[in-house]
Amino acid sequence: MRKFKSCCQIAALLTVSLFVPKLATFADMPTVKEQDTSNIIAQTSATRANPAIDKKADQILRQMSDFLESQEKFSFSVETERDLLTTTGVFIQVAHEGDIIVNRPNQFWANSTGELIQREFWYDGSKVTVVDPERNLYATGDAPASMDETLDTLVQKLNVDMPLADLLYSDLYEGLTKNVQAGFYYGMVEVDDVPCHHLVFVQDSIDWQVWIEDSETPLLRKVAIAYKNREGVPRYTATLSNWNLEPTIAPDQFTFSPPANARKVDFVQATPY
Repeated sequence: MRKFKSCCQIAALLTVSLFVPKLATFADMPTVKEQDTSNIIAQTSATRANPAIDKKADQILRQMSDFLESQEKFSFSVETERDLLTTTGVFIQVAHEGDIIVNRPNQFWANSTGELIQREFWYDGSKVTVVDPERNLYATGDAPASMDETLDTLVQKLNVDMPLADLLYSDLYEGLTKNVQAGFYYGMVEVDDVPCHHLVFVQDSIDWQVWIEDSETPLLRKVAIAYKNREGVPRYTATLSNWNLEPTIAPDQFTFSPPANARKVDFVQATPY
């Protein structure tokens, strides 16, 4: 799992943000208070050749991944909430919202705005740009022709926090399930009035959940992550909406033009919040 678990920053200015034998049926599942995660891991490991994810959860996650990977272009909006631990030991919750437009094989645009940051991202297949509109700063540089390689550079090497970058990869399913110790189907629930399958996954340092639309277009509707190895177990949630699988894309959508009086700075690695 890549940036789902954390969902070329401009120095410190870009430090803060920007996507198994069968278990009991949902009807037989204990309540959240009663749920014993270690027991789930033991059950899945003991009874299936693929011990990580139960059959139904695996099928739904794969359907979502395969469907999104097959889309030549798409766009969506996202609203996120994240717990932050202050230097005084107090947790605060910060909210951000953004939009993403993807044009495969190698173009994307995204923005993120909220209580801590405003950022905008461009990738046109040859260059990648990150903009801080509040300070009128931008960094731009050459990028690989592959979207996967560009995302790896931004997310893994330079710690850019781009909203739900997982969803842009060509190997979405593999990236999500790589370090999963257990996964199970938890039932049906509505997210913004859309019926969704609720799936739960366990990893060494995080527990994460996804809500996937129950339809012929199995789109991701919500993500929740608990960071078990961090003090206070901070949480992150993202709700996705306004999915468009046939967006109208302007000819210059992925072309960056510096704003008036904008100052160019260098990409440097920074620590994400």
